Amino acid sequence: MTPLRLPRRSLSRPRPSSDSSRDRGVSPVIGVVLVVGLTVLLAATVAGLASVDAGIREPAPGAAVDAELSATDGWPDGQRLRLVHRGGERLAVADLAVVVTLPRVDASPRLTGLPTRRLAGEHVDGRDIFDGTNAGVDGALDAADSDGYWTSGEATSVRIAQRAVDVRPGDRVVVRVIHRPTGGVVARAEAVAE
Repeated sequence: MTPLRLPRRSLSRPRPSSDSSRDRGVSPVIGVVLVVGLTVLLAATVAGLASVDAGIREPAPGAAVDAELSATDGWPDGQRLRLVHRGGERLAVADLAVVVTLPRVDASPRLTGLPTRRLAGEHVDGRDIFDGTNAGVDGALDAADSDGYWTSGEATSVRIAQRAVDVRPGDRVVVRVIHRPTGGVVARAEAVAE
């Protein structure tokens, strides 16, 4: 007798039709697109929060400052730019920069590293027009006279060196006091030399 033979069954999975293989190929692509989309959304959210945080930064303090410029030749009072804090917030001198613009001679140096004993070297950025001696600075900007703050009613001054600029009657000066941590203008003043 001949043994009965049964048809052999394959133990492997049936081959998928071409439609189901296309569906399985789309799933990873959709996953990648979703991950990239979420990454972009997360990056945009972080950038938005960072810009909002930058906008919350403390504003520059505010103060009123008057300026006077002397054109007399007498030393040490001649050629002196006097600044008076007329009101507003108490200013930490170490946080300040003072920009002195003399349009007639196209000079606009910036004073930093205040308070100081002498307006020279690293304390002057731009054309150096200042008296670099101890007589070149006094008041709140002078390290010898300052308690570190410039408050309402206090005067300070800087002397413009005659060898650099001969200040004439009618010369105009523009002074900007800058709050260095924020870059904001604390005060602006103008004067005409007498």
